[in-house]
Amino acid sequence: MTGALLGGVPFADFALVCASPLEGFQGDELRIATIGVGKTAAAMQLTSLLRSAPATRAVLLFGVAGAFPDRHRGTPAPVRRGGLCLVGSDRFGDEGVETPTGFEDLNALRLGDCGPFPANPRMTQQAAALLTAPVVRGVTVSSCSGTETTSQRLWRRCHADVETMEGAAVAYVCRQFELPLLHVRAISNWTGDRARGDWNLGVAVDAVQHAVRRLARCDG
Repeated sequence: MTGALLGGVPFADFALVCASPLEGFQGDELRIATIGVGKTAAAMQLTSLLRSAPATRAVLLFGVAGAFPDRHRGTPAPVRRGGLCLVGSDRFGDEGVETPTGFEDLNALRLGDCGPFPANPRMTQQAAALLTAPVVRGVTVSSCSGTETTSQRLWRRCHADVETMEGAAVAYVCRQFELPLLHVRAISNWTGDRARGDWNLGVAVDAVQHAVRRLARCDG
């Protein structure tokens, strides 16, 4: 069954990366690279990693994320606190300029590309089926949505389901290297007012680490 699960790429040929040491783990003969929190650190560290490992055939990014709550969306969130999800596409959420008439991103300004950047569809669907997890939309920010106003505004602009600080940067680097990306997250909190976030990093970290180990076992 080796390589059959994730788009025909053996698990050993993936670069396994996460942002923070809190999310990573050792053991199970898996080599995890910590690439740093935030867009700049993630892009630079992943680029360096891929240049030093030219045999890499795919990237698996995993970690925790915030989810936009029902009260900001107007519809039920597809993934709840503590739940797993596969990020099918990601975009930069705050690259641009605030104007009196609203936010204009780099796409609108014709100054760059904010996405969305898709993860590999085949890998994503296969992993979603194995983990019984939904495929969601992501948005990547430099400043997380810690108030009701910022969370509501970002959801209205991007209609994302989850918020991270690295996803789109990693997806952008993967596109530059022409490598497929698989992006797995577990929800640690709701965005918006932090007092209403229902935070539990421990539950989310355990869930996403278990998911990575499960993917690895099914490739053996």
